[in-house]
Amino acid sequence: MITVTVLAFDYVLASALTGINDLLSLAGVSWNKLHQQDPTPKFNVQIASWDKKPIYTLNNIVIMPHCAIQDVGHSDVYLVPCIAGDIDKTLAQNNGIVEFLQRLNQDNCIIGSNSTGSFFLAEAGLLDDKIATTHWGVEQEFIQKYPKVKLKADQLITHDQNILCDGGGLAWFDLGLYIIELFCDHETAIGTAKAFVIDTGRKTQLSYSPLISMKYHNDKTILAIQDWMEDNYNANISIDTIGGKFGLSNRSMIRRFKEASGVTPSNYLQDVRIDVASKYLVQSNKTIDEITHATGYSDASSFTKLFKRKTGLSPSNYRARYKPIHTQNG
Repeated sequence: MITVTVLAFDYVLASALTGINDLLSLAGVSWNKLHQQDPTPKFNVQIASWDKKPIYTLNNIVIMPHCAIQDVGHSDVYLVPCIAGDIDKTLAQNNGIVEFLQRLNQDNCIIGSNSTGSFFLAEAGLLDDKIATTHWGVEQEFIQKYPKVKLKADQLITHDQNILCDGGGLAWFDLGLYIIELFCDHETAIGTAKAFVIDTGRKTQLSYSPLISMKYHNDKTILAIQDWMEDNYNANISIDTIGGKFGLSNRSMIRRFKEASGVTPSNYLQDVRIDVASKYLVQSNKTIDEITHATGYSDASSFTKLFKRKTGLSPSNYRARYKPIHTQNG
């Protein structure tokens, strides 16, 4: 049986502890029972805290751990759940967990993190020169603290050598299903997903990330250009002429735009249009063709491909997932 140890601490997200425990503990069990087959548990999950102290979660749920972190021998998988409180304060108060992670023999175990739990892995130096992800809301903070990490905040799951990361507070189930498939097989992972009624189609967290994250900078000229793009997204815009409107050469505008926002002007314009399109899909009954033209595109097929590349979902699937029921019927 595969042993999984969840390293817990105060102000953790409770579901990140209990949810991953339920999911992995019932892999090979729930689906089998539903089909009148003998249950075959695959994982032994233990929640560990420092000195085996009770864990006071963010919403005042107290969880009793199975063991002390210091007493953990070998585990096939170590998981760090989502930090739901202040990140810097949590790291400072749990230096023992950071040191524990640093001492692990990485040759014979998998080490994973849920959402902002990746800060523990980065603090321990485990993510240096590796691809990782974290919650989109702390992307810039993470980049500033850990420049050696190859952060891919658009990715829902990353797997680099023995390190796994997921990108959202409730993405523990994506991480859990990945671990089930990694250690067991695809059939067991899919069966577990069906038993828990989990959508297995998510690939990225792009559809959850707000456009505003690209405006966290102090270049006023570039901010003005971004504002202009947001006001004129449906026009036939030539990127080559934008700089001249704001007293910049095209080359200087592109360079400063990339330095400030992290993307090129053309990519930002695409993101603006996709952001507007996503709102149309959720808040209106416009057809895909109408939304295509309303956002500055002329070809619905090309728009659909771009939208799926940016969000991980086709426009129709995005509408089906996020549109409120009362709007769908209205």
